[in-house]
Amino acid sequence: MNEKAKGRLILLIVYLIAFVLGFWVSTVSSYSILLKSAVAVGVTVLIIFLGSVDFNNSSVFDPYWSVAPPLMALYYAAVFISGQLPAPGQTGIDAGHWTLEPGMPSTPVRDGCWIFGALPNSIRFLILFILVMIYSIRLTRNFLRGWKGLGHEDWRYAGFRKTTGKAYWLVSLFGIHLFPALMVFGGTLSIWVVATEGGRPLNWIDAPAILVTAGAILLEAMADRQMRKFLVQSGGEGKTLDSGLWAYSRHPNYLGEILFWWGLYLFALAANPGYWQVIIGPVAITLMFLFASIPMIEKRMKARRPDYTEYMKQVSGLLPLKFRRTRS
Repeated sequence: MNEKAKGRLILLIVYLIAFVLGFWVSTVSSYSILLKSAVAVGVTVLIIFLGSVDFNNSSVFDPYWSVAPPLMALYYAAVFISGQLPAPGQTGIDAGHWTLEPGMPSTPVRDGCWIFGALPNSIRFLILFILVMIYSIRLTRNFLRGWKGLGHEDWRYAGFRKTTGKAYWLVSLFGIHLFPALMVFGGTLSIWVVATEGGRPLNWIDAPAILVTAGAILLEAMADRQMRKFLVQSGGEGKTLDSGLWAYSRHPNYLGEILFWWGLYLFALAANPGYWQVIIGPVAITLMFLFASIPMIEKRMKARRPDYTEYMKQVSGLLPLKFRRTRS
């Protein structure tokens, strides 16, 4: 078995252990669905972090961003159907009120054993789940394609190792593991609304929700494909991709990622506009990309690519407000 295959197998084992234990620990509590899911996420992230420490590679956590959303969707649906969701009126989980109090009565088990058919609006959830699965499979595959194995770690983490020294694993726990997990948790609150509170029938908001989410997945996939092709052809030696989608935005892949989470939020609005507060998820993710991810990658690009400064003057950072009309 080569190093790449060995690394993938280890990732699979670590994630299976992490998610199974996370789910099990959450089921032994009598808290509300949100606190149950928070417990599940906390345990899952802790197990993956231990895997990162054991293999001395924080990139063990990288697939979590794409693997977690569909599993969270199934988790919310399963808990709802099992009758573990506290009864309305007894918990304060009404429009605009999030209660995390333990030991509250639960509603009876919902009719039906099929996970989709027993939800408030199974059609909307099914559409959302299919889109989330497509997103997850594509992004996870994209990571695995570029990951060379446990001997390969993301360049950002290598930089953190140099600047933080002995405090690296503390930084890794909070900055590389818990912080992104918190972002994903916030983004999947939209899925929680659709799975547990989405009683409204399909309406006009579902149309833009589908278009934005599907369009975001397509945009990110096209951007990644163009970048892969460019790197193969150019060898990635000191050159900047400034054609295709990359002639309109310096980060079309990040734009697609951001739009994906806003698309999920539109599904939540369609399901129950009273839960508008879940906008905190896509807002936080947008801010993370604008003030952390993009500045970090652009600093690296300017240092490694002589033409990148000029490219920045001609092409917008995210939204296609200005772009290269011709290549030099």
